[in-house]
Amino acid sequence: MSEDLSNGSERFPVRVVNDVDTAKMIDFVYTTRIVDRNGVLASRRNTVVTFCCCSGMCTTGCECSSGIYDEYGFAKESSLEWPFVECSAACTCSLQCGNRVAQKGATYPTEVFRTCDGRGWAVRALRNIRKGAFIGEYTGELLSDAETARPERTDTYFFETRVGERLFTVDARLYGNFTRFINHSCRPNATVGMVVWEAQLEQLNHICIFATENIPKGKEITISYGQSWWDAKLPQFSCRCGHANCEYSEDRRKTELQRLAAEMTAELQARSASTASSSSSDESDEKRSV
Repeated sequence: MSEDLSNGSERFPVRVVNDVDTAKMIDFVYTTRIVDRNGVLASRRNTVVTFCCCSGMCTTGCECSSGIYDEYGFAKESSLEWPFVECSAACTCSLQCGNRVAQKGATYPTEVFRTCDGRGWAVRALRNIRKGAFIGEYTGELLSDAETARPERTDTYFFETRVGERLFTVDARLYGNFTRFINHSCRPNATVGMVVWEAQLEQLNHICIFATENIPKGKEITISYGQSWWDAKLPQFSCRCGHANCEYSEDRRKTELQRLAAEMTAELQARSASTASSSSSDESDEKRSV
């Protein structure tokens, strides 16, 4: 369908394959960066955050969070505490410093493909991906709470983030990259975490995806969408990850719908009883007044 969805913006072409049906690729603008149409990032104060004064390569214990990656650029399992702090433009270390990983962009070739089990589009590895490897940043349009509440916005591609202490949402519906097609699994092989690498005090938390296990060539890359996402979506549809211990299966969905129906029935009965009680009280007052 497409030899390169990214139009040359990624290190490797992002091919799109559909051998299943006649579905066309969703129309969106491919971007490897956060789209800030409202100037939130540009309007930040120029106060510089802590930076290192290392010469050449950083060593463990410098002012930045060096030591979160090993010598090959893989996240250490013991360091999976977000956000990661990478060296910034204010740091004096080399641009090849081992504490500059996610900011360099995706380094593994991936492919967007059409699934045959009704899950729509998905992403798979075109090369073996080692545990701890950075896979890609979830890019899209940076939105405020007010913008996310607009009727034309849907939460399908929403991901929460921060700029300093302020909450924002990244929406990949109109702008995004290959990561917008990564599916949920109740047994994911990748995780989502925040990484910062900017010099400003109010740093953007970049939404980054790392492998949590070795992902062989040809394997689908999956993450967990999280409990809150499924709390909102489960009444509408169930998970199709196919894992034996799926947490959001069709059976779970039916149970959830029954629970919601029972709650609604109980609420209606309570309102009806309250209305009847109020009417009875009004009638008694009228009799007493007579």
